[in-house]
Amino acid sequence: MKLRNLSLCVWLVAASSASAQINYRDTEKKPILIPYDSSMAFQHLTADVAPLTLVGQEITFLKLNPKRLVKNKEDSLLDNIKVKGMVEVPYKSVLKGGHLYTPYKAVENKTFTIADYDRKTLEGGAVMLTFTLRDADRKLLVYQLPAENLGGAPVIINSNYEWLKRKYIGKQLHLRKTSYKTENLLDGNKEITLKNDEVLSCTDIAVLFGSKQKFGLPFLIVKNNANEEFAIGIGKKSEYANGPLIEDFDL
Repeated sequence: MKLRNLSLCVWLVAASSASAQINYRDTEKKPILIPYDSSMAFQHLTADVAPLTLVGQEITFLKLNPKRLVKNKEDSLLDNIKVKGMVEVPYKSVLKGGHLYTPYKAVENKTFTIADYDRKTLEGGAVMLTFTLRDADRKLLVYQLPAENLGGAPVIINSNYEWLKRKYIGKQLHLRKTSYKTENLLDGNKEITLKNDEVLSCTDIAVLFGSKQKFGLPFLIVKNNANEEFAIGIGKKSEYANGPLIEDFDL
């Protein structure tokens, strides 16, 4: 009887070992995530950026444009910035009309560290981005915005700003076209004509305020052969309403 039981145990062990050799593969194709690179602006974050690689990055909320005539609710109050806790209360909140808001002045030109970052697809297909931020006093807040609104976010990643300075300051740029008519933001949007035989030298990176922009945006400050200064937008036409864009030049 004992021999029979021993034989049964040996058979079970052998069967278990055999089943362990079977390989299983998931047919679902998973996205390949890339680490965040400081060459990528906040407004250009994509779905293939690994969330944890953004943790630790410092971001700064840009100043409102003091020249802009049109005023919106979000110029002074935000309702999508909230402290994490048992009860969600907006960061440095104020009560207005029976609703709590965060004054934009509470975050304007202020630097925060990204403590967590998440992308979530909502019902209907919309993608919501959630940034958990920590200020210098270690107070946490959550900044949420739809992915489709990312291009207009009033935020700059500090390491991206430093990357721009290293990449462009002291370097020469060359116009791709033979000539190009555009506006000079540094001279009241005066029309200027650039030519590709000019030597254009980048002297600085600065945040400027255009007439239609809600927030300040970073620009390259460039001098031409005549020592005239003008600004070049670092981004897309949807972000920069006036002046030339970096895509019009070669480094």
